[in-house]
Amino acid sequence: MSNVAGPPAQAKAPAYAVSDVEAIRHTIEDLGNSVGEMATSRYERAHDAVTDGFRQTGDAIQRNPLTAIGIGLGLGFLFGLVTGGRSNPASRRPL
Repeated sequence: MSNVAGPPAQAKAPAYAVSDVEAIRHTIEDLGNSVGEMATSRYERAHDAVTDGFRQTGDAIQRNPLTAIGIGLGLGFLFGLVTGGRSNPASRRPL
């Protein structure tokens, strides 16, 4: 007798490979769904944190409007110094 499988044995081999592929496909789908759910959860948490931060900032501005104006002016002044206060007069174009 030969050790080579006949046609009936060869016909069964692809059926096992298909079931393995299906199992792998389901595993990958489950993994993709889990990653998607985790990403959605993280996005929602970050969105909630940012929304709460904006709400708290708005409440602080309403409680102390003059302080908020002073902070805004101070930050604007510092930003102006950093970005425009160090320009080289020689690099300016004549009008």
